[in-house]
Amino acid sequence: MTIYPLVMIASIVINPPYSEVPDWIFRLLPFFSIWLILPRMRQSPDGRLVPLFILGAGIGMIVTFLISLLQIMFLMERAEAGTSNAALLGIIGLLFGGIALLNVQSPKSVEQRIAILGYAAGLGCVLLSGTRSAWLAIPVHLVILLWYFRKHSFHLSLRSLAITGSLLFAGLIALGSGQILHRIQALQENMAALERSEDEVTSLSARVALYKGALSAISKDPWTGYGPQNRMPSVLAELPDSLRPQLTYSHVHNGFLTAGIDAGVAGIAALSLLLLAPLIAAWKKEPGPGRDLSMALALLLTSSFIITGSVGIMFNQKALDPIFAYMVALICVDRGSTRFAPVVRS
Repeated sequence: MTIYPLVMIASIVINPPYSEVPDWIFRLLPFFSIWLILPRMRQSPDGRLVPLFILGAGIGMIVTFLISLLQIMFLMERAEAGTSNAALLGIIGLLFGGIALLNVQSPKSVEQRIAILGYAAGLGCVLLSGTRSAWLAIPVHLVILLWYFRKHSFHLSLRSLAITGSLLFAGLIALGSGQILHRIQALQENMAALERSEDEVTSLSARVALYKGALSAISKDPWTGYGPQNRMPSVLAELPDSLRPQLTYSHVHNGFLTAGIDAGVAGIAALSLLLLAPLIAAWKKEPGPGRDLSMALALLLTSSFIITGSVGIMFNQKALDPIFAYMVALICVDRGSTRFAPVVRS
């Protein structure tokens, strides 16, 4: 967790100008927070924080979905639900919806219902946000969840789960069909525009141009990078003059290329280690139910960031950094052999 911000700070310091150094270092502070919050979290009884977090994820997704639905109905083309960014809502819905479903294993019926509704609400947020990169991660999350549930029995009949799941899925498709069709049509139009002209800037062509500019810039300085304060100027310098005014982005819509621009090969390596941090933390636990649950959390977290971050936002984007840091700390809290108790008690 610490290697990534240290590498980025080194890149910031060795690359002028220095006027933005305090601002960029401030953005990296969430990655150091694990040193502060983990000792305090370990004062809690083993096996209590994780189930509380999972239950909170389900409740949070239900509330967020209701807000998103109201936005789509009355205010916006793509839901944001207070995140200020539709793509951010898509990633949060994908991640916390999957986390919420883990509570299906709870013996308490209240928590089971919240788990199923929370997962459905999370998928609803993904659909209503129109975040296509998050759509791609849904099948991967299903595989992770099936792997976990095959190893652990849950107190819900398969028939009940199938009926409830089918009804919720049909409802989500009905509610999100307009957004789904709209985003698919937009992608088709973008692809057609890409074939017609290289000068016509769309969401897709902008990404292609940014990827080309980033790869060209990295090839010219692959070792130290340019520093995040010079990220976009270095990329835009590799593109035609006619495109530059139209590409008003703060990153290149690929987390690995962004890290390469910021700090070269060392930046890409540090980012890879950062993404592996939750998996390493879960793998090093004692064998037991706590380890399996931590591994499921780690897989959901890492896959969400890699898949969505490969074609969109990853880090240095508002809530994503503290979410990642907190979840890594949460995964580190328990030994691994603890059997997690439900939050709701009789």
